[in-house]
Amino acid sequence: MKVLIAPNAGFCFGVRRAIDMAQRAASERGRVYSLGPLIHNRQAVEALREQGVEPADELDEVPPSSTVMIRTHGAGPEVYAAIQERGQPLLDSTCPFVMRAHTAASRFHQEGYQVLVLGDREHPESQGIVAHTGGAATIVSDPIEADGLRLGVHVAVVCQTTQRLENLLSLVNRVLPRVQELRVANTICDATAQRQHASESLAVEVDVTIVVGGYHSANTRRLAEICAETGTPTHHIETADELDPAWVSDAGVVGVTAGASTPDEAIRAVAEAIAAIGGPGSEIVTPSDAASEEA
Repeated sequence: MKVLIAPNAGFCFGVRRAIDMAQRAASERGRVYSLGPLIHNRQAVEALREQGVEPADELDEVPPSSTVMIRTHGAGPEVYAAIQERGQPLLDSTCPFVMRAHTAASRFHQEGYQVLVLGDREHPESQGIVAHTGGAATIVSDPIEADGLRLGVHVAVVCQTTQRLENLLSLVNRVLPRVQELRVANTICDATAQRQHASESLAVEVDVTIVVGGYHSANTRRLAEICAETGTPTHHIETADELDPAWVSDAGVVGVTAGASTPDEAIRAVAEAIAAIGGPGSEIVTPSDAASEEA
């Protein structure tokens, strides 16, 4: 059996940056508190907790004088104001790509546009983007929802950074014929687009695809959807313990990809578990191995 690990699988720049910031702050300042899980991966969050990075659901749960950390998904202006009012140290790990979406949404709102946010309605990133319009923007979780919206003359669209370009184009095509002016900010993260393309390309080449990452991770769920849409049997798991041998026992080639908040060690553990099922002679091929073969 051959196990192929997709290029770009696992931690993205924004996640690595946030974890580095959190670990450094905890070692220098003592325990720090992130507003919500720092990333959407239970195992990584627990490991960070052991290092002194504690998730807090509400600001009131953070002890006075303790450092408050804004997670990668960002937050609305009211959260920053509340932290400042309490006089607590702030550590902002908002992903730069998410900040770009905040800026675009705020600018469009200030210029008088009706703002639509393409994203998961319950996701903190989408909610944070809306907050940067003073709550005026509307979240569209599926492009088809735009058909039921009352649209003004001037409309602008931004999107959650982990959205698919196909969804953005679909929303634009539905809205454009109904308005006089439409402005669009493609706020999809470059790394997200690359990961999605790599995962789709991998899925069409293998017998089974295993997607590794948190069940609450929007970008990981989206990877599973993309891989499944190729027609290749696809399974989404968080850890190697959840791997069902029946999924891969008859496969000649198994693909492994992972969301932006999945640690490298989790990806490797799944790949090794698959190889063990395949038995002697099974091979794990990483992106660097594949590149060396091509060279």
